[in-house]
Amino acid sequence: MGSGLFKFPIAACRAGFWPKYHQTVQPEYTNKLIDRAALPRLRASLRQQGLTLAHCHGCFDIVHPGHIRHLREAATLADRLILTITPDRHVNKGPGRPVFDEGLRADNLAALSFVDWVLINDQPTATALLEAVAPDVYVKGAEYAHNNDPRFEQEREVVERCGGRVVFSGDDVVHSSTALVEALRSMSEQASPESGLMALAHLHDLRTATLNDILRRAAGKRVLVLSESIMDVYAHCRTPEVAQEHPMLSLCPDREDHFDGGGAIIARHLAAMGLDVTLCTPIGTDPDSLAFIKRLDGSGIRIEPLPCDLPLPRKVRYLVDGEKMMKIDSSTRYTLDESTADSIVARIRSSGGYDAMVIADFGLGLFANTLASRVITGARDQLGMILGDVSGRRAQLGEMRGADVLCPCEVELRQMLNAESEPLSALVSRAIEITGAKALCVTRAADGMQIYDQQHGVHTMPALCRHPVDVLGCGDALLTAMTAALLGGGNQVQAGYLGSLAAAIEGETRGNLPVSSRAIIERAQQLAAQLALGHAAQPSPVISAEPKPAQEVLR
Repeated sequence: MGSGLFKFPIAACRAGFWPKYHQTVQPEYTNKLIDRAALPRLRASLRQQGLTLAHCHGCFDIVHPGHIRHLREAATLADRLILTITPDRHVNKGPGRPVFDEGLRADNLAALSFVDWVLINDQPTATALLEAVAPDVYVKGAEYAHNNDPRFEQEREVVERCGGRVVFSGDDVVHSSTALVEALRSMSEQASPESGLMALAHLHDLRTATLNDILRRAAGKRVLVLSESIMDVYAHCRTPEVAQEHPMLSLCPDREDHFDGGGAIIARHLAAMGLDVTLCTPIGTDPDSLAFIKRLDGSGIRIEPLPCDLPLPRKVRYLVDGEKMMKIDSSTRYTLDESTADSIVARIRSSGGYDAMVIADFGLGLFANTLASRVITGARDQLGMILGDVSGRRAQLGEMRGADVLCPCEVELRQMLNAESEPLSALVSRAIEITGAKALCVTRAADGMQIYDQQHGVHTMPALCRHPVDVLGCGDALLTAMTAALLGGGNQVQAGYLGSLAAAIEGETRGNLPVSSRAIIERAQQLAAQLALGHAAQPSPVISAEPKPAQEVLR
């Protein structure tokens, strides 16, 4: 196949196909770059010569072997091949995408010898463009053969109405730019956590003094926590036995430790970090609930009770020699009046508003009947920022529409979107579209955290807990430290680092205990010293860009 309908620039100029990105001196392939105005004459010229046209459309962000095979096969199905690409503003593959802007993507494709023309579409889909191109063959990847995407169905209808046919390229090798980006990101994550942290520290101010200033500025900020409260019980048992009545585990508790959980520990974390905290939570009149009120009052936390007749939920974990053997969840399920959301909004307004609201859904029924989204909508103008998190299969992350920052774990995000194998960045993009969140911070256990910020892209924060003892409450500690950091003027990376430090402290402690600002700063100092020692012990690289030493970027 030739390189194009018009081989020389002067011929292209006379025919009206002068490239959109013309420069005084340019490679010949840039003559393949056309705009939409050229399509009617191009199509008429091809018909006059009896030449057929194949058309491929896509993002083509990172051109990989799968793309080359797909396009090369498309080129064999007609006399000429035109490619159209999605413009930057309509690429919906998650934060940080596209990797290459539309001009570079168009240049890359035009450099392929079997491609005749490249056009940047100005619409989110190819439907309208297909009317103008009217291809004889519209070629899609094999993955679309069984795809029910309504956007593709619209494209198929246009192609067939214009007399063309849809063909799917061979499926011997299927690649994905999104999967490739995820694989590269995963390879980066598998490098030492220290190297990942040092890379972040070189781009963001993670010095201990800066972090201390951030937390100090957060002190006194008013925060409302809207959540269910829980009593976490650790029942320490003797050596387990097999019951005589039936082959089942038999445990005999010797003692119990009780910890505040759910919204209560979030409130206690925030109070320990020096913030002015109000907890809005369902409260009954049972002895556990009355003791709970007294205990939180002693921590300086105001309670806005949502009256109910149910006891304080208990989650009991049975341990043997410090190892968790079994968990029994609470059977409590709140069924609150439809007017609860309006009541909460009225309380927020009467209080004069808050610098932030933290919503945490533990799946016990408080957030049924769209309570979260109704409170967010009704009180948005009274809240400086809104952060949210969920825990448990019954929690509803999708109901937190309008929150600024959401902090789910990857498992919770996949459950919400019913997607087990989809790349994480694609899930985040869908979640942001559903909730309207400005940022998603997705925790991934030992793999750390991915911070997806719509303004500043994607950042990977390594896990900082080296010797985990008990992961209960790590997500709550992370959420609250991030809240404090953002209220203190920190950016998402600084907030993520402080949150990860708080989670590491919590993870090395058995049970749910409040994490203070002082403890976070002490951990930051320890980590900075460790990294400085490790950095000093490493041999100097052969080629160096003279980076700042570890003690300067973290201390």
